[in-house]
Amino acid sequence: MCPALVGLALGAISPAVQAAPAADEMIRSTVSGLILELSERRLELESDEAALYTMVDKLVVPHIALGKISKLILGSHWKSASEVQREHFTVGFKDLLIRSYATAMFEYTGQEELRYRPIIIKGGGRIAVVPTDVVIPGQAPIPVDYYCLRDESEAWKIYDIQIDGISLILSYRNQYGQYIDTHGLDALLESLQSRTAEFK
Repeated sequence: MCPALVGLALGAISPAVQAAPAADEMIRSTVSGLILELSERRLELESDEAALYTMVDKLVVPHIALGKISKLILGSHWKSASEVQREHFTVGFKDLLIRSYATAMFEYTGQEELRYRPIIIKGGGRIAVVPTDVVIPGQAPIPVDYYCLRDESEAWKIYDIQIDGISLILSYRNQYGQYIDTHGLDALLESLQSRTAEFK
């Protein structure tokens, strides 16, 4: 983490820096909201998948820049894709993301702790990096950095997450790009739909 950028983010007085805590607070409130819902409704959510997916859709998806993420993942394939293919990919990836995230939530035991480090502002104030460490008893802390983009409404939305330095978006781009090169975009869309159905 660059100390100079951290210093600028904390010390400079500008509209961009004043908006920086909003990204931090967005992550904090989203995580705390999920933990609260899971704690209060765990038995219900474990037995009702529809309610679980609805909760994740309500609490998480509004804070994700799905359009930006879809473009980043498909890369050059986004330009050649039709509007229908773009829409199907965005919806298909969102549905898969909801189900994957919902399933992973039940790994939370209450012993984990999310520690926040100083926020970093980049891209002329349009990008905020919220660095955190996931602390699990008996294990080394795992760095998890949330990359947020400020949209037209000035709201911060997540467009990438780096876990221990590995970008989820780049991982998906490499995986899906190879699949598209071999089988085509329509085959990927069908694959996303099939994988989503496996969670039902």
